[in-house]
Amino acid sequence: MSIGRWLARHGLVLLAIVGFIAFDLAALFALPLAVLLATSPLRTAKETLVAAVAGGMSLAWLIEAGELPDQVMRAGIVLATAGFVLTTRYSAATFTNSALVSVGLAALATGGLLLALGSSWGELRWWVAHETGRVLREISQLLWMAEQGGASGSGNLAALLGDTVRYTANYFPAAVALQLIAGLALATAIYRRVASAPHGAKLGRFTSFRFSEQLGWVVIPPLLVTLIPFLSAAKLGATNLLIVMGALYAIRGAAVVAFGLQLIGASSPFIAVFVILAAFLILPIAVAGAILLGVVDSGLDLRRRWKSPQAS
Repeated sequence: MSIGRWLARHGLVLLAIVGFIAFDLAALFALPLAVLLATSPLRTAKETLVAAVAGGMSLAWLIEAGELPDQVMRAGIVLATAGFVLTTRYSAATFTNSALVSVGLAALATGGLLLALGSSWGELRWWVAHETGRVLREISQLLWMAEQGGASGSGNLAALLGDTVRYTANYFPAAVALQLIAGLALATAIYRRVASAPHGAKLGRFTSFRFSEQLGWVVIPPLLVTLIPFLSAAKLGATNLLIVMGALYAIRGAAVVAFGLQLIGASSPFIAVFVILAAFLILPIAVAGAILLGVVDSGLDLRRRWKSPQAS
């Protein structure tokens, strides 16, 4: 196989691996990959080598010391991995449904574990804000030194850093949930390429991305919580859930757009460039439109109608 064909087939997975490692999130795919391979027959040296490397990376991450946010993330990925491997091995569910169920149950179990150990949501928020603030202060000091102590824009920078710390602390659960789903997706992509006898469903094409329409009912309770004034204490948790669901609907909407472009003959590179330009140039509008399109698709199944007009 030529280098060009190899990159065309595996380039996106390689890029995702580099991205996870660059942001120190390698364990999010290494742990589920190691367990998926360990629960499958290791028939080749390649499978054994990948399982050993992934297992070693996971073990080093699990035994490393860390503060409360690190421990919460570790508990989440361990629980999500256990649920995902079980559903992959013993059910016929699609990847998306398996990942969402696993991450949802892991979130509930991690929250219960947090309370059982005497911690609280407020303590977790404080630790996230503390760690994020420390990193951002180091970055701001470097920027200040690069400007040779110039005070220009320092007030705006301080305000931006304060907003970043607050948003990171408030929406840490949503960020972790989305990272877990992405990690399970990458682990599955590598697993299907390495294992000679893999279990479970394939990831499928991006243009076919969908999830159970029943999941839409999950949006209603948190939406009501954010709208009813006397439920303000629960609004932060509801907002985190809405962020996760919004991201899923946005991905579904983007998949619909990609499917439509593919139907009119657009090539994969053109679709990729279109998505990147939309993300950089009109991000708020693009995200809002993608969420709306995802919601519409969950009710009307636009791709089925476009592919088979007689079904409409």
